[in-house]
Amino acid sequence: CDNFRLGGLKIFLDGSLQEKTAYLTEPYLESGGYCGYPALRDSEINAAFAVALKYQTQLLAHANGDAAINQYLECLEKADSALQHLRPVIIHAQLLEKSRMASLKSTGAIPSFFIGHTYYWGYVHIANLGYGRASRISPCRSCLETQSLFTLHQDSPVTKPDMVFSLWCAVNRLTSSGIVLGPEERIDIYDALKAVTVNAAFQYFEERNKGTLEAGKWADLVILDRNPLTTDPMKLKDLKVLLTVKKGVTVFIRP
Repeated sequence: CDNFRLGGLKIFLDGSLQEKTAYLTEPYLESGGYCGYPALRDSEINAAFAVALKYQTQLLAHANGDAAINQYLECLEKADSALQHLRPVIIHAQLLEKSRMASLKSTGAIPSFFIGHTYYWGYVHIANLGYGRASRISPCRSCLETQSLFTLHQDSPVTKPDMVFSLWCAVNRLTSSGIVLGPEERIDIYDALKAVTVNAAFQYFEERNKGTLEAGKWADLVILDRNPLTTDPMKLKDLKVLLTVKKGVTVFIRP
């Protein structure tokens, strides 16, 4: 029916950093060498590839730890090149290493960062990984520097589906305890907006209809209460949606 679509197939390659179930290349702090664990064998990932190819549908892989991300990318590198055209997605991609970003281009993989981790669980990641490794989660700036396309998401209902707050997190990377987590990975608001508009539309094969304001597109847009490009970065989270338009029809007006 109209306005409904299946987003693709999803597989889980590991757990979460905060629960110490994400699959890492180096141990968690004070864990006796424990690195988490993989959820799937390579053969099982390859079987998922076969299903995606058979039905010509996108494959989205939950992967938080660097070892899990590397596993997915290495399997993609060896897989049928036709998978590149299906734009495989790495969901969360928390510890994506800069050294592996060349693989994003060769495989067509797109990382989608759960950027709210910097705020909600930043202090937990520092405790579990140390500040150095924790500061590298959601490496947005590194993606920009390597010209690697990425998107942002909230993973609702884990956190509220608040895209404005995600923009604030990407620009400021401030934890709930007031620590700047990885200042070198902060991005400006323009690039954060691209991550949730034009990049997001591309990720889901909707770039012909959405993502930018152009004649012939669907006019899916919001009107904000101020210009985000000139707003104090620390006040971005206070932006309010005044009006929402879907296919040219106003569907929400703030009271």
